Parts: sequence; C-alpha cells; structure tokens
Amino acid sequence: MLYGHGGDIYGLARRLGKRPEEIIDFSSNISPLPPPSGLREVLIRQIDEIRRLPEVDSLCLREAIGRRYGLAPDRIFVVPGTTDWIHAIPALLRPERVVIPIPTYADYEDAARKAGCEVVSVPLGPEGLSAGECLDAIFHAATERDLVFLCNPNNPTGRYIPPRDIADAASKRPRTFWVVDESYAPFVAEDALSSLLGRSLENVLILRSFSKIYGVPGLRLGYAVGSTALKETLESAVKPWAVSRLSQIAGEYLLKETAYEEEVRKYCAREKRRFLALLEGVSFLKPLPGETHFILYQVRPPWSAGEVTKFLEAEGILIRDCSNFSGLDGRYIRMAVKSGKENDMLAHVLRRMDGDKDF
Repeated sequence: MLYGHGGDIYGLARRLGKRPEEIIDFSSNISPLPPPSGLREVLIRQIDEIRRLPEVDSLCLREAIGRRYGLAPDRIFVVPGTTDWIHAIPALLRPERVVIPIPTYADYEDAARKAGCEVVSVPLGPEGLSAGECLDAIFHAATERDLVFLCNPNNPTGRYIPPRDIADAASKRPRTFWVVDESYAPFVAEDALSSLLGRSLENVLILRSFSKIYGVPGLRLGYAVGSTALKETLESAVKPWAVSRLSQIAGEYLLKETAYEEEVRKYCAREKRRFLALLEGVSFLKPLPGETHFILYQVRPPWSAGEVTKFLEAEGILIRDCSNFSGLDGRYIRMAVKSGKENDMLAHVLRRMDGDKDF
C-alpha cells in the first residue's frame, strides 16, 4: 500500500501540535468550494435514519444515478468509495496482466499486485505527449485478456483524453478490459462532454466518485457502471449494507446539484489561471500543462520536492510530494487550487522561498 496519499491533515496537525482545521490542505484534489449549501440541512433533518439499517443494495441511490445518466440501475454498483472497486476488479476478473500508464494513482498497481497479476507499466512521463500519443502507447501495450487501468483526467498530471477516443480504442480491442476512473471528469466539463457514461461498451467499467467534485471525501461514496455482461461478476463483490444511510441520502441529494458542479468548474478555471500567474515568477517551479484544478509542478534546484514539502509543512501548509508516484522522481509536487485567500498565502510563502534557500 502507498502511504503518503494527499489529504493527511490529521497526521500533520499531530506533528505540529495544531488542530486539523488549522492546516491548509493543497494536497487533496477536492472541490475548493464548500459542499452544496443544502447538504447539511438534509443530513440534519434525516439524522434519525441512522437508527435503521441502510438500504441493503442502495437501490434508491442507484435509481437516482440511473435517472441522471440514462442508465439501468442494475448496471450501477454503489460502494463506500471507488477505492473498493479499484481493489476488487483485478481479483474478480483475474487477468494475467494489468496495463497501467505511469505516472498515475498508485492504488491501481497495489490492487493488481495484491491479486497476483503481472503489472505492465507504460511510461508516459509527466509532460510532452499529446492525449492521442498517450492513448496509442496504452493501446499498443495492451493485448487480449489484459486489464487496463486509465485515470481520466489523470492524477497527478491532469492529462485528459477525450472520452470518444477512449471509446474508439476500447471498441477496437473488445477482448481487452478497460477500467476508466472518472473521479476528476466533472472538473473538466459537463457529463455529456467529459464522461463515457451513456455509451454502451461491453468491455469498459467506469468508476465515479462523489468525493472530489462535491468536496465530501469523508462520506466515502462512489460507484461503478458496467455492462450487463458484468452484472453477476460485479454483484458478487457488493456487500450488503455496505454504504451508510447518511451517505445514501447525501448521494441522492448531490446528484441534483448540477448548478453547483458548474459553479465549481468556473471557479476552478478562473482561480487556476490566477494561481498560475501568482507563481509565474517563482524560478524553482515549472508548471506542467493539465486540464484539472490541480497542477503538477517540476521543482528545480536549489530545492527538491521533499524540501519544499517539508518547508511548507512547517508553515502548516500541506502539498503533495509526488516522489512516490511510479514514473516520477524527487522533482515534482502537486497542488490543488483552494480559496483565493489561501492561494495568496501559499504563493506568498513560495515567492519568499525563491532565491533564498536558507531564509
């Protein structure tokens, strides 16, 4: 298991002797805006439902997902976070090989190795290749009966491949199984433009997360959308009462918040441009192109990624040191935009660091 995921505000707070709410977290790629305003009221109003078991199979939530995306509920499988599916799929499908483009989210490789699968890494690097070149490299590395993990947009690079291109590649390799993790797709565009949802692809499993776009990772809620051919296989992995009742209630409410999603997209696009401009003169940071609200930076001498991370931690600021991503070395950090005030604060510290490693 990879230790060092983003968002460990509790660990840093303990080390600094601070309260978790005193830590400014740029390492977690969730919405920088507060969750939709009505969510708190909905959960408070229905708090007494914790005295009953949740729906055994999250049927009401699956129906709500189905209504939004035009899907049959029996193709939707809800779990406490997409991590459950990432770790379940290699064990369920038992491919001989799992093809993983790197750098990317480390749990794909962890899950494949835990299931005893051979891992085939496809080095794409942090920059330089177009979306088409990336997909071609993945396509040619995969053979029949392989499983491909594809994060789109990708974490940590923010690289994005148009869904129509993925669908075309998958249709040309019908005996290769594709798992497409769309956790960050809502940050790119509305569903019709950013997602494979609604397409009928027998060899594609789509993963979706509530955590990122709505800013509610503590709820632990995600789902998979598969073909009817996968129905029995996926059902065998779903545990009864796996999702808490409050998470089910929250999910039904959040699915209706399309205006909030658009607000997040517009805010992130605007604030990302401003944040990049704030750091434009910092000589030891080079931003790499990406389509998401988080930014991968190359760190140049005299600093290393670890040194920048530790310096900011001492200031109560958490960023993501990307040194433990396969395919990256100790020269990359990832930061997600937050509120304007917090972005200004981080930019101020980084500008102070520039040119004076010993200040």
